[in-house]
Parts: sequence; C-alpha cells; structure tokens
Amino acid sequence: MSAMGQTEFTLRPKLVLLLAVPLALVFLPTTAVVTTGMIPTLVALVIDGSSRRYLTITVGGLNLVGCAYFLHLLWSMPQGVSAVLLVLGSSYGWLCALIGAGCGWMLFLAMPSVVRSVAGAQAKIRLFRLNREMERMVEDWGPEVTTRSDAAGNR
Repeated sequence: MSAMGQTEFTLRPKLVLLLAVPLALVFLPTTAVVTTGMIPTLVALVIDGSSRRYLTITVGGLNLVGCAYFLHLLWSMPQGVSAVLLVLGSSYGWLCALIGAGCGWMLFLAMPSVVRSVAGAQAKIRLFRLNREMERMVEDWGPEVTTRSDAAGNR
C-alpha cells in the first residue's frame, strides 16, 4: 500500500505539468505577462521561510490583482509577442503590479499588531464578563464565594 501512495505522489506533479505546459503554450502572451508581472511574488517566495507561506500568499494574491491592469491591456489588443512587449512597457501596469505587491507586504506586516489588538480586546471583554459574573455570585451566595477555604487550599 505504501508503494501505491508513492506512485500517487510522484504522478500528481507530472500530471499537473502535463496539463499546465500545453495550456501555458496556448495562452503564451497571457502566460508571459503574468509570469513577468508576478516577479515580486517570486521574491516573496524566496524570502518566506514559514511552513504555511503566509507572506507568499498575501503578496501573491494582491500582486495578481495588480497584474489585472496588464491583463486588461493585453486582452484589449490583438494577441502576439508584439502585444506582450507593448503591455510590459506600460509604466502604469508596473505601478499597479508593484503597488499590489506592496499592499500585500503592508498587510502581512500589519497583521500581527491587528491580531494582538483584537486578542487584547477579547481578553478585556472576557475579564469584564467574569468580574460581572463574580459580582452576581457574591450577591447570591455571599462574600465567602470569593475567599479560599482551608480544605480547598490543602489539595
């Protein structure tokens, strides 16, 4: 059964390549433009050392959105190598692609402080609710509820 698992693992990348390469060749101008426009994502992939690749995913997603301007230009003109050169010569296209990648970097760098703030606010809300519940218990059961008994302290 382990030989079967190894066969599936080695077959999957070959199958993806078998399907992706002809598709990339059919849409060669689009492939060339997207591959070139996604260079900042490649840089993020090289820099990203985490196992889940959060930096690569964040930069890649917003970089792809920035490359939409390139694709709009490319798809609005006749397809060919000359169109690729014209599209990649657009400074606005590069500005969009690089701003998208930059926004991905900013989002990645800002997320830890945002998560820290949200977690702190949630902890304060939980503490407030626990204090309110403790006050209700003191009203119902008396102040002995908040003190520790000797029997409980010796355990």
